[in-house]
Amino acid sequence: MKLGTKLTLYLSIIIILILSGYGYFHILSRRDILMRKMKVEVRSISQTLRVSLEKISIPREMEFVQELIDAVEEEEKILGIIVYYRPKGIIFKSRSLEGEMEPYVELIQKTMEDDLPKGEFRVYKKIPVFSYSFPLKDRKGRNIGGVSILQNASFVEMEIRKAERDIFLIIFILLCGTVIFILLGMKKWISRPIAQLVETTKELARGNLNVHIEWKRRDELSELGQAFNQMAMELREAQEKIIQEADRRLELERTLRHSEKLATVGQLASGLAHEIGTPLNIITGRIELTKRKIKDEEVQKNLEIVAQQTDRITKIIKQLLGYVRKKKALETRLNINELLETTLSFIDYQILRQNVKVIKDLPRDLPPIDGDRDQLQQVFLNLFINALQAMPRGGTLRLSASLKQISKEGSEGNRRFYVEIDVEDSGIGMEREVLENIFNPFFTTKDSGSGLGLMVTQGIVQDHEGWIEVASEVGKGSQFKIYLPAYEEEE
Repeated sequence: MKLGTKLTLYLSIIIILILSGYGYFHILSRRDILMRKMKVEVRSISQTLRVSLEKISIPREMEFVQELIDAVEEEEKILGIIVYYRPKGIIFKSRSLEGEMEPYVELIQKTMEDDLPKGEFRVYKKIPVFSYSFPLKDRKGRNIGGVSILQNASFVEMEIRKAERDIFLIIFILLCGTVIFILLGMKKWISRPIAQLVETTKELARGNLNVHIEWKRRDELSELGQAFNQMAMELREAQEKIIQEADRRLELERTLRHSEKLATVGQLASGLAHEIGTPLNIITGRIELTKRKIKDEEVQKNLEIVAQQTDRITKIIKQLLGYVRKKKALETRLNINELLETTLSFIDYQILRQNVKVIKDLPRDLPPIDGDRDQLQQVFLNLFINALQAMPRGGTLRLSASLKQISKEGSEGNRRFYVEIDVEDSGIGMEREVLENIFNPFFTTKDSGSGLGLMVTQGIVQDHEGWIEVASEVGKGSQFKIYLPAYEEEE
């Protein structure tokens, strides 16, 4: 059972008890008032009868006694009147009274003996009555008789039942109104805020630390909401610190792994250059000497193949040495459009041979960049060649450049202007696993590839304080985005 329901039930029970107690005591008070009112009326009637009956001479004026009884009996609440005279025991009674009157005569006689009026509740023919008896005196103060007035008391019970119905109706209306008011108040001030707090807490437990409670109120729940907001903010700050620390550790591990790779590749490249370089030179020399001496066409063809493969081994070693022993970039101010056009012209023949359509979007108002022309040409040449190799049956090569003000990859602030160069092909694309490893050394999907081209490309771009983003989908092509800092004049 919810807290709001419990509080509503608890308050409703208290209100029911209070209203029931009020109704009970109100009915008792009402009964007491009605009884007093009835007794006052009976006493008033008895005073009138006493004055009249004590002036009547018995037995000469006996007919006046009956007329007086009949006249007083017209009062609707009076059930009957009994008049008793002694010593002859003459009894007068209302015409409506039937049956034995002895009990009431005895009550009159007792009243005469005690010389005091008396009242008591009796039942006459299943009708509750209030019997009020008082003595009659002559002019000398002697008791000559008495009177008993039977007042119908059933109207009191009727009034009480009516009062009970009224009280019950009032209590019911008050109870319903109070319960509705309490329900609405509980829902607005307790149930709804607690439900919101529970839901927000569940969101926080699911990992959503951006939750916030907005309560414009001044009570304990508002203080609880503020404490919750403070807790969520502290958790969010703690999470951000943990993420930043994890990013720093990952970057440190990445740098460490990269350094280990560099060290491994450096040792390998140095060893290869030393151990393989001399034999390769000897092999190259012997090939040239053999080609001069032997003119057989088949032998010449095989020697050419050996020479090509030897040159390939030499290039791989040079690439390794170039990656490990990076020469210092010779920075000059470069026009990026001119650099791209020049690099693209290197592969004009291959573009035409593969039936590749080149679409260029190179705005003339791009700012220059600072960098090493040869190294950046190597970057774009690698990307262009990879794009052509991905489209062996032709396709579209899109080359575009634009200026963007963004933050460097992996940082929140320090926004500056970068030139974005997009190289997009409509080739075969790459699977996710290939996409995740293309910048790793010696990783290649080509039969004749060394797996060092993109690694060297990334290294050159990073040396120029830029970065590379790659997107690819199998069957739809690949897109490489290179970001290089634009030249900005100092104020």
